[in-house]
Amino acid sequence: MGRPPSNGGPAFRFAQNEVVEMDVILQQHNNTMPSRDVIVSLAEKFSESAERKGKITVQMKQVWNWFQNRRYAIRAKISKAPGKLNVSPMPRDDSNPVRNVPQPQSVAAPSVLSAGKGATENSPMEFEARSGRDGAWYDVAAFVSHRHLETGDPEVLVRFAGFGSEEDEWVNVRKHVRLRSLPCESSECVAVLPGDLILCFQEGKEQALYYDAHVLDAQRRRHDVRGCRCRFLVRYDHDQSEEIVPLRKVCRRPETDYRLQQLHAVNEAASINQQKTTTNPSAVTAPRAITPVETMQKQHSGEAAM
Repeated sequence: MGRPPSNGGPAFRFAQNEVVEMDVILQQHNNTMPSRDVIVSLAEKFSESAERKGKITVQMKQVWNWFQNRRYAIRAKISKAPGKLNVSPMPRDDSNPVRNVPQPQSVAAPSVLSAGKGATENSPMEFEARSGRDGAWYDVAAFVSHRHLETGDPEVLVRFAGFGSEEDEWVNVRKHVRLRSLPCESSECVAVLPGDLILCFQEGKEQALYYDAHVLDAQRRRHDVRGCRCRFLVRYDHDQSEEIVPLRKVCRRPETDYRLQQLHAVNEAASINQQKTTTNPSAVTAPRAITPVETMQKQHSGEAAM
């Protein structure tokens, strides 16, 4: 594990032949995360290629990050209908796409649930934890053990998804364990507003990892066949660097689910009004159409005022 460089160098990219090879392996594994041995062997093979040998060493974590992002993209296309909002309340069921983890895991350590998460004992929740080695966030595969320090702070021994026991870490439950951030679909960009805490995919020359960031500004653009084209100006918390990123690099916090639920309710009300207008135009005066962004911004302004 290592911190991505902040020297402004070009972002690391896999060659086309490397992408094709990883795609084939992912298909052979039925879109589940390959074993650590497979990922390590791929990293070593790519590092020894004629184009990279002696110049760039491909790290295991770079290959792992590629698999996790490709898996989510594939599962999102399969399990989500185009244009629909994800308004399902937490906890989510197994049919929803998840990030980084082959199969959703139930919480193994009761102390985690009692540490301010507000979840019931039988709720299958999905968590992420912050590594003390690089400050990045990773999905939790299991809570191996737990303990209390003399200060009273609870800690859990975390096994990160896609990593072996040699990468287990003791992390502070209150500070560095939380509900998993949610990758955004094209229709969910309206729920990402300036001031929000997000989990953002930062690509460096040698590594690409998920870090906490805050949204400074949102540039709304018309969607097309490729999906969301909006851009977000973010500032990473760990190094205070700023970057304009697309929605695909943004994972919103579960606390913003209520925005999508409210937006869904507004859309349903507008649809009912439209149907009434179509049935009897003289009986109903159609209200001015309110865009999803307006709805979210008004709600966000109310939150700021409170």
